[in-house]
Amino acid sequence: MRIASPKLQTTRLTSNEEALLRCQNALELKDRGSYEGARQAMGSLWQGIGQHPEIGGLYPSVAAEVLLCAGILTRWIGSKNRIRESQEIARDLISESITLFESAGDAKKVAVARAELGYCYWREGALDEARIMFNEALQKLTMEGNTRANALLGLAVVEWSDSQFAEALRILTDNASLFKKINNHTIRGTYHNQIAMVLRRLAPSEKRVDYLKRAIGEYQEADYQFKLAHNTVFRADVKNNVGNVLRQLSRFKEAHSYVSAARRLAVSARDKVLTAQFDDTRAQVFIAEKRYKEAEAVAKTAVRVLEKSGHQCLLADALITQGIALARLKRTEQG
Repeated sequence: MRIASPKLQTTRLTSNEEALLRCQNALELKDRGSYEGARQAMGSLWQGIGQHPEIGGLYPSVAAEVLLCAGILTRWIGSKNRIRESQEIARDLISESITLFESAGDAKKVAVARAELGYCYWREGALDEARIMFNEALQKLTMEGNTRANALLGLAVVEWSDSQFAEALRILTDNASLFKKINNHTIRGTYHNQIAMVLRRLAPSEKRVDYLKRAIGEYQEADYQFKLAHNTVFRADVKNNVGNVLRQLSRFKEAHSYVSAARRLAVSARDKVLTAQFDDTRAQVFIAEKRYKEAEAVAKTAVRVLEKSGHQCLLADALITQGIALARLKRTEQG
């Protein structure tokens, strides 16, 4: 199900008021997973990735908000659609917003923008630079709220990506009270999802099966929060993740149930790539059950879709799954 961008009532607003309203609406739609709706909500202010926002005639502080919003949307849309150089474009827009925020003496907004820069660096694999950005942001974002929570999540994600799982868990658990207080369901859902991801990575090295069971609980809470946020795509991802954990625990019937639910959500969102990813997960569950013929058939479907999508990393994963199924079937000439 696609979320349409609601028609904004802007007739009685000044150009600056309209710009701020459009940015607010766009970021709310982004939190719901409606990236195209978010772009449309920007109206003539921003036409999409690669286009510079129309900020002429706006107050500098408002122009900064528009640049920051366009940078955030570029980061999300570019990541979802695997658009080359999108993170660099996002960084340029966000850096431009920082210059204006600094000129206005708005230290908090500078910190908010630095956190968004951190996410861009993380997406590019520049973990040291991302870590610096998040730490600098947190030095200024001392008040509990959504902006500090967003920066803390970014720092935890960097540590997770750098295989510093214990540190990532420390950051998340030490700030549990903050995440309980905030009212942004997307951030709260992301928090629980990230804890689950950390627990999954710690479970094998620490030989803690209970971590996997805890991860399921965290994923379920994430799903609840994303449901409140009306974010269908994030819910689908979480249900798929639960299916993977259940596969690890050899609870195959439950695993299939969760992956099927994830797939239904992806189909309702008309996301063919996400649907193919979940088919790959389903094939992996079949392999764990030693149902190799079914695994190969499902993996083949996933490969066919991903070959047309241009998502090479996802295609590689699906080809590996199909190859394992073929090998178990002793049909290596097709691998």
